[in-house]
Amino acid sequence: MSAIFRHNISLTILVAFVVILISCPSIQTKDIVIYNSSVQDDSYQDIIATGSYADGTILFVIKGDDRDSLCLIRPNGTLEFISNTEIHCKPMNNSCDYYLLNPNFVVATYIENVGNNNGLGVATIIDWTGKVILRNIKSINVLRINEKNDRFLIMKHNNEFIEYHSYNNGTIINRTGSLHFNNTDKRHDIVDLFPFDNAWGILSTVKNQQYFFSIVQAQSKNKTLHVEKLEDLSDVRTCITTNNQTNDIQYYCLYITQYNHTLKLVNINNLSLNDNTFELNSTDLFPDIGFDTSTYIHVIPNIGFLVEATAYLKTKYYIFNISIDYFDSNNAFGELIINNNHNDDIGNNIFILPNKTIVRIIKKRNEIKFVQSDISSHIPKNNPYNNTHIKQVYPPNNELINVGTNTLNITFLNPIDPTVAAYISVYYDSGDELILRQKFLCTGSYCMMSKDNNSLTINLLNNTFNMPNASYYVEIDDNFFGYKYELITMPGIKLKNWIIKTSPENPYAKKDASSILGILRLNSTGTDKFQKLTDAEKEDFFNEMGTELAKSIPVDPSRFKISKYNKDETYMVSNGTTRLSTFSFQISPPNEDSFNKKSPIEVLEDLDSLIRSQDFTQLDGYSHTKYIDKDYGFQETSDLLEEINISLQNFNKKGNNIIVFKVALIIIDLINDIRFVITLKKILSNLFVPSVIFFSLPFILNIFLAVVIVKFEMQNSKNSEWFKHYIKPVAVATVLSSGDIELLHIFDSNFCGFKIFSANFSQKTLDLIFWGGFLNIILENLPQLVIQILYAINYFTIYDNTALFTLITSILVFLVSVIECSYHLFMNNNNGNHVGIQSDYNDKARDIK
Repeated sequence: MSAIFRHNISLTILVAFVVILISCPSIQTKDIVIYNSSVQDDSYQDIIATGSYADGTILFVIKGDDRDSLCLIRPNGTLEFISNTEIHCKPMNNSCDYYLLNPNFVVATYIENVGNNNGLGVATIIDWTGKVILRNIKSINVLRINEKNDRFLIMKHNNEFIEYHSYNNGTIINRTGSLHFNNTDKRHDIVDLFPFDNAWGILSTVKNQQYFFSIVQAQSKNKTLHVEKLEDLSDVRTCITTNNQTNDIQYYCLYITQYNHTLKLVNINNLSLNDNTFELNSTDLFPDIGFDTSTYIHVIPNIGFLVEATAYLKTKYYIFNISIDYFDSNNAFGELIINNNHNDDIGNNIFILPNKTIVRIIKKRNEIKFVQSDISSHIPKNNPYNNTHIKQVYPPNNELINVGTNTLNITFLNPIDPTVAAYISVYYDSGDELILRQKFLCTGSYCMMSKDNNSLTINLLNNTFNMPNASYYVEIDDNFFGYKYELITMPGIKLKNWIIKTSPENPYAKKDASSILGILRLNSTGTDKFQKLTDAEKEDFFNEMGTELAKSIPVDPSRFKISKYNKDETYMVSNGTTRLSTFSFQISPPNEDSFNKKSPIEVLEDLDSLIRSQDFTQLDGYSHTKYIDKDYGFQETSDLLEEINISLQNFNKKGNNIIVFKVALIIIDLINDIRFVITLKKILSNLFVPSVIFFSLPFILNIFLAVVIVKFEMQNSKNSEWFKHYIKPVAVATVLSSGDIELLHIFDSNFCGFKIFSANFSQKTLDLIFWGGFLNIILENLPQLVIQILYAINYFTIYDNTALFTLITSILVFLVSVIECSYHLFMNNNNGNHVGIQSDYNDKARDIK
C-alpha cells in the first residue's frame, strides 16, 4: 500500500470528521465509526489530536512512515494541510512532538542524533503556511507550552532558560536567563515544566530520588527558586491556573502517587515576586481508589482537570472542578464518573475544545472512531449542601413548603445503591436550640430508589414539619449511599446545610380552641422508677415531664399542666400482665403571646404521633419522656368531671365570659316585663295598652331578626356544621332572644372555651345584632322604663315588689345597653369598622380585614 493511498485515506477520515463536528449536537454519546478497514494496515493508524487554538481551529497530526502530516480544521469546517518540509524530522529515526502556539504557530520538537550533538533536543517553529519562524533551537532539556498557548519556555542544560512570546505580526521574541535554587547544598536537575497563566511551575529532582516544586512569575526579576518537596510523585502530572472566590490567583497541580496510585491535588498560593516563596498544600482525592497504571490527566481551562484512568479494570473519566474547596475536611465532595461502556483502550488522544467539548480518538484494531461529548453540564459544582455528589434536592434550600409536607427528594450525579443503612435526622430550629423531630434509618419504606437509580425519595411523618413560618434542618450521615457501579461511598449532608422553611399559613389548622385532656401511660421501667419516688419527687416528675412534652412539639410550657395522677391499672403485655401508671395532662389553648398558635387538639395529635413513632424523636432523648409507653400514645380523655373542672379553672381566663351576666340580665328582664304587663292588666291601668305595644313590637322584631340570622348562618359554609350540631340550643336561644337580639352573642363568646360557644359569625350577622340591639333601646328599653316610672308615680299606693324589681332591672338593662352601644359607636367612628360583642377570634379577624 503506497504512501499516496494512505494519505488519501487520512484525508477521507479527516473530511468525515469535519462533517461530524459541524453536524453533531452539543452532546453526543453514541460512538461514530469513521473508518473500518478490512486491510490489516497499521501504518496510518496514528492520528494524534494535538488540541485547539484560541479561535477554535483544531490541529491534527497524522503519523506516516516518511513524514508526518499536519492538518487544520477551521471553525467553519474547512480542512487545510500545513506544509512541513522545513521540519527535518523522520518518525522512523526521530520521534517528533507537536505543540500549538497562538495565534497561528506550530512548535515541533525531536531528538537529534547527529555528530557530537548526539541526544540534543531540537525545536523548530512554523506558521500555518509552513514558513519557518525559528529554526533548529538546540540543546533543549524540557519544553512546555503555556495553556493559553501564547508563550512557551525552553529549559536547556545547566538550568538555563529561554522564554518565547508570540505576537500577531508573526514575530517571536525571547528572554534568557539562568535559574538557581535556594538550597545550594543540593544539585537540582529540572525534569519538567508546568505552564501557568503568568508563571512557570518547575519540577526538579535531586539524584532522581526526591522531587521538588518551584514557581517563578514571568515578571519576577529574582531567578533564585524556593523549593517545596512533593511526596510520592509519579510521572503522571499536570497543572492549571485559576482564580478563587476572592479573585486571588491560585495554582493547582494534580498527579498520581507513585506507590499506591491515588490522586493527589496540590494548591500553590501566596506567591511572592520578591523571593519566589509560596505556600504549598496537598490533599488526597478518592483515597479509597487505587488507579491502575494507565492514567492521563487533562486540563479543562478555567475549570480544573479531567482524569482518564482505569480503576477496577474499567476505563473511567473523572472531572474535578477546582472552584470546590477540596482542602476543607468538612466539605463533602465527589466527582462525576463517566462510564466507558465499551471499555476502550485509553490514551493521550483526547483534547478539550474551548466550548468544553471533549473529542476522543479511539483506535481499536483496524477501526478508528471519533467521539464528541459536551461535558459542561457534567462539571461538578459546589452547592449549599457541600456535597457535589448531589445534583439537586427537593425542596431546595430556604424554599417554602406547606406544614405537613412528608416527602423529600435527592437527585444524584450518578446512579447509586444503598450501602450500610445510615441515619437521616430532621431538626426544628426554635431559636434557642435545635429540637429533633424525627430520626430514622434510611431503609425500607423510608427511602425509595427511583427506577434509574439516580434519585432517592425520603418519606417522613406527616407532623415532622409541624410549625408554620419555621426553619428545619435535614442531616444525613456519611456513607449512606454509594455509586452503583463503583466501590465508592458518598458523604452525607452536614447539619445546617440543608435548610427547609415552612410557609406562614397552616392549611390544615383547626380552629377549635377548647382545652382538652390527654392521658399518658408509663412503660414498665418508667412505672417502677415512678413508684419509688416520694410525693415531692413525683410532683417534680410531673412538672419536668410537662416541660419536656411542651419542648418536643414545641409549645409554651404553660400550656401543659398535670391534671391528675390515675391509679395504676393492670394491662396486657406481650409476656403477660403488668400494672402501669397513667396520668392526665391538660393542654390549654394559646394566648396572644404564644409563639405556637396551634389548637389543643392539634398539639395532642402531634404529640400522639411523636410518641407512637418507632423512630428516634426528641422524646426519646429527654430524661422523663423516654419512659412513656409508645404503644399507648397520648389519648384524649372523656372524663366529664375533669372537663368541668378545667372549664371552671379557665373561667374568665379566655373568651368573652362577661356575656353570661348580660344573658342572665336579658332573661330576667324578659320575665319581669311579662309580669309587669300582667300586673297592669289586673288594675285596668291606662298604661296597659302602651306597655303591651312597646313589649310586643320589640318581641316580634327580635324573633324575626333571630330567625333571619340563624337561617343565614346555617347557609354559610363556615358555620353550617356548627349549627347542625347545636340546633337544639340554638332553637332555645332564638326564643329567649325575643327579649334582646344581643343574647345570640352567647354563641360566639368562646365562654369558658366550650365548643358550643365558639361560633364564628359573619360580619353581616354582627351588623344585624348590633343594629337590632340599638332598635331595642329605642323601641323597648326606653319606652318601658318611662312607663314603669309613670306607674311608680301615679300608683304609689298599690306599688308592689314586682313593679319595683322590674323598674330596677329595666334601669340596669337600659344603662348597660346605652353604654355598650355608645362604646361600639365610638369604636366604629375611630376605626371605621363596626364592632359588636364577639369573641377574640372575630376581633382579630376584623382587625386583619
